[in-house]
Amino acid sequence: MKNKSIFISNIIRSLIFIFILVILLLNNTGLTRLMIVPFIICGLAIMGKNICFLLGKNHYAFFFNQLNKISFFVFYFGFLLFWSYSVMKAGNYLTLLFTIPLILLGVYLVRKYLFNSTKKVEANTRKKAIDIRVIVGGGLVLLTFFIGVGCLFFGIKETVQLNKTTKDYLTTNGYFTDYHIYHIDKDGTTYELVYTYEVNGKNYTVSTNYGTNYIPEENSIREVKYDPDDPSKSILVGTNNSKFLIYFGAFFTLGSFAFILGGLYIKGVFDKIKINVMGLYFGFCFFLIGIGILLFQNGTTTSLLETIKSFGAWIIIPILFILVGLFQIIKCLFPKLEKKNE
Repeated sequence: MKNKSIFISNIIRSLIFIFILVILLLNNTGLTRLMIVPFIICGLAIMGKNICFLLGKNHYAFFFNQLNKISFFVFYFGFLLFWSYSVMKAGNYLTLLFTIPLILLGVYLVRKYLFNSTKKVEANTRKKAIDIRVIVGGGLVLLTFFIGVGCLFFGIKETVQLNKTTKDYLTTNGYFTDYHIYHIDKDGTTYELVYTYEVNGKNYTVSTNYGTNYIPEENSIREVKYDPDDPSKSILVGTNNSKFLIYFGAFFTLGSFAFILGGLYIKGVFDKIKINVMGLYFGFCFFLIGIGILLFQNGTTTSLLETIKSFGAWIIIPILFILVGLFQIIKCLFPKLEKKNE
């Protein structure tokens, strides 16, 4: 009876999840719709799996479980392909190196969860000598890790330096008054935002040092820090190029470190630990990515409401990252709860 109530509650949650996604799907077009579809399939698969468990049809539940995994991998690789395409269109070919570890991770997960090998094959594989794929893969992971650490180092260094330079600056309100085209291509246009602030009855302007596709409302307010000895020297408080480096550095460092943990996991380092270390780490990464996306965007706007408006329907992406991350963290920290549910 207890298990049935759990299955019913899971079905209800899935229905609510699907309902929200369908509303978003109907109110959007193009690529946004395409990004939402795999999540709807995931919701349907989870609902179908729990219905099968409720009816005692465990054999059919396996089918829905596989469908859930497949829809996730479709979204995962679809996102990587779109990201790679965007990077190539922008001419940032070096950034493509960062997608290689993510693609390798995806291939590993597909092989593990969709095409499980037998224990005998796995045992024979472990006995084989290290081949070139292991060396190349390990080299790429280390390269990505050190690039991520480098980005973090220079991002933090520039932020500390900027804070020292502006520690005696005064703060005032800047009002959005204009924008200039920052970058334009077939995928869209990004803008450099211009804010006007007043000091001693004289107007000055300061611009963002990055491009954004969101144009705020006229006279929207952002804090400006300026040099009291020379008010023309100023910066906008919030997101800047240094924080770009920190966010990207954190993303690539966390991503590459997942492979390092994976290697330790295969070697059996975590066998005596009761907590699912790999699952906990991925939950932690998902949660941080979701929070990081919101904080980064919040640094370019004047309020949380403006941040939500700037995302549009895409706000569901960081929210899902946060929810999935929290669920995974709780699931790994309290394995007894999962056993009771089973």
